[in-house]
Amino acid sequence: MKRQLFSLVMIPLLLFSGSAVLAEEKSEEWHDETMYFLMTDRFMNGDPTNNAQVNNEDPSAYQGGDFKGVEDQLDYLQELGITSIVMSPVFENEAGAYHGYSVTDYSKMNEQFGSKKELQRLVKKAHELDIRVLVDFPATRVSTKHVWAGDPAKEDWFTSLSSAQEPNWLGNMAEINTANVDVQNALINVAVELADDTGIDGYFFSNASGAAPSFWTAFDEKLPALHLIGEMNDVTPEEAAAYEEAGLDSVTAAWMQEPLRKQFATVDRSSEEVKELLLKEQDVFKDPLEIIHMADSALTDRFTLDMANENMFPGARWKMALTYMYTTPGTPAVFYGSEIAQNGESGVDAHGLMNFRTDQELVDYIKQIAKLRADLPALRQGSYKPLYEKEGLSVFKREYENETLIVAINNTGETQKVTIPVDELDPEKELRGLLAGDMSRAADGEFTIILDREEAEVYALTEKTGINYAFIGAMIIVYVTFMIFLYIVWKRGKRAAGKE
Repeated sequence: MKRQLFSLVMIPLLLFSGSAVLAEEKSEEWHDETMYFLMTDRFMNGDPTNNAQVNNEDPSAYQGGDFKGVEDQLDYLQELGITSIVMSPVFENEAGAYHGYSVTDYSKMNEQFGSKKELQRLVKKAHELDIRVLVDFPATRVSTKHVWAGDPAKEDWFTSLSSAQEPNWLGNMAEINTANVDVQNALINVAVELADDTGIDGYFFSNASGAAPSFWTAFDEKLPALHLIGEMNDVTPEEAAAYEEAGLDSVTAAWMQEPLRKQFATVDRSSEEVKELLLKEQDVFKDPLEIIHMADSALTDRFTLDMANENMFPGARWKMALTYMYTTPGTPAVFYGSEIAQNGESGVDAHGLMNFRTDQELVDYIKQIAKLRADLPALRQGSYKPLYEKEGLSVFKREYENETLIVAINNTGETQKVTIPVDELDPEKELRGLLAGDMSRAADGEFTIILDREEAEVYALTEKTGINYAFIGAMIIVYVTFMIFLYIVWKRGKRAAGKE
């Protein structure tokens, strides 16, 4: 309670102090992005005329989400602080393959989602809201019913016409021969045409690590203006760096997902492994700030399921995990429904319909940390220096130009206290909390931070705040006026009672 009262007092003082951190204009750099991966069919039904295969009684069937529905919810995504969206595959798919990975024809759009013109309209509105749009392009495996698989002249375009996949809900798929130059050229032509026709900003190549790094070099050469992201599965940072070197602009941090989930599924777990992985990313990648960090994806169990298995409240767990992802180096990405703590095992169970009318507490918190990331260049582009790591308490420093931030995340079950030597900061300045309004000044050669259990704070190192006499005076006047008002009401009530 004392900390809450302190915050209520300090936040107005910060606003009056004239030292607030200023927001930057949106940068063209991709490491400034905050991404959102969405499954079109499960997001929003905006056009009932394309519901031919929809069966809302069967969760494994199409549910009706489409391009119009995504377009209608772009304002929601902008308010959530999202600057880029990655949409599930848009190509023609097997009947019932709502997820989009069972591609049957790259030359056709999935009619359940809409036309190219509707996708173009979506992209146009997104750009008006400063949101970039990327499309998931499955280029290494397709449906066993793909038109190429039935063409005898293209027999050498596949290494297998039916191969079991992981996760197993993908079923059997035809695996593309990515060593075949003709296949590569055909796929590049598809990518160029779709980008030219719709104005999308890039591609997310799902299962990109299923092809050799050299396979993607030609895509980079033919699509120089587009942002190309590769999904990595079961690879090390060093192996993934070869894909960045070959021409992909960014990759997903497959090595980070499991330790990140383990760390935040419950309390009192060490963050040492994730910290070391973050440091390794700084060493092995050309642009580690563009490495994409995700807690879950279209292929995984929901992260919320991990929390449920630990008998933990998912709201607090998600807050801790997302604060960490939004404030450490790299590009944070949220899989649709994470902001409402969707649950479920990999596959249909994890691909529930998005609910825009559920509890907003976590949504509001994400908006808050997204705004900090947008406003503070050090969170997007700054250096990273761990200061303290112990069984769930993580404290690190981010610096960029003249901006210094201290991030403290107490992922433990108890209130924690940590001290930072003044030589790490500046004894003539103070740390001001930007989430809860906490503050710390140097004393006896150190700054002291105290955090309640399952609480995080982002501190800005700023000039010391003097006593704001004008603000305090104004508050006194308000209180005195209010007390006079209450006294007058009381007197009138007493007189009225006396007349009766």
